[in-house]
Amino acid sequence: MTDLKKKMNNCFITKNYKLFTKTKGNRPINLAHVEKIKKAIARKDLKLPILVTKKMHIRDGHHTFQARMELGLEIYCIVLDSDDAFDMALLNSNRSSWSYSDYLNFFCTYQKKNYMTLRSKINEYNMPIQETICIFVKQIRLGKNHMEDFKNGEFKIPDGATFYFDRIAREIKDINNILDETKKIKRGFVRAYLVAVKCPNWNFLRFKGAMKSRGSKVLGAESTEEYITQFQNIFNSGLKSDKKIKLTRFFEDKDYEGKEAIN
Repeated sequence: MTDLKKKMNNCFITKNYKLFTKTKGNRPINLAHVEKIKKAIARKDLKLPILVTKKMHIRDGHHTFQARMELGLEIYCIVLDSDDAFDMALLNSNRSSWSYSDYLNFFCTYQKKNYMTLRSKINEYNMPIQETICIFVKQIRLGKNHMEDFKNGEFKIPDGATFYFDRIAREIKDINNILDETKKIKRGFVRAYLVAVKCPNWNFLRFKGAMKSRGSKVLGAESTEEYITQFQNIFNSGLKSDKKIKLTRFFEDKDYEGKEAIN
């Protein structure tokens, strides 16, 4: 690296942009974010470093690199000890810069089977990422361990979970289509449904039929709690007392925990 202006330990500065290559699987460059960084540099250049491997693959700081290159400025670098591509995802798992979608696309780029199946199901059912994972692991909300495994590339679909997922996802999609098939399924809707299918006396066909005539009631709902209330009201409409479900109490008491979905 004879063209490097300064080198000290594992840090160096250079204006030779051709030295660098972008990492396979990294997020696409967001031009608006690049412009934001350029404006910040114009106000005060903090000379924030990017992270690179010994082979000069950019591991973190693609947007900073792009902004400084467009401004014709020096690139400040820190060289990582490891060249493992997965270190990039691990690095970002402790930061807020990557979204669930970023992690999903990253691990799909490296052909990780469970992540590719997950993305396929998300696209097939037009489902939010986190709620898709919730269905696979049969949880209303993701725990810390689930989130860490996902970000670290260790997410695994449990044995037999695909059959269960397809059943629940088809039911959710059928109900959503009654409301408005053009809209993406909402998070609160999915979570409420995952509670409902575990509730005693729940019956999908009964609920689907009731939704066709009374489904407009849920259109204003946003939170899981709001959907739970509307689901109960719609399901119970016209039923005798002994046939009605107590979904709100079932949810409030967390009686769904540890229970399987009603067949």
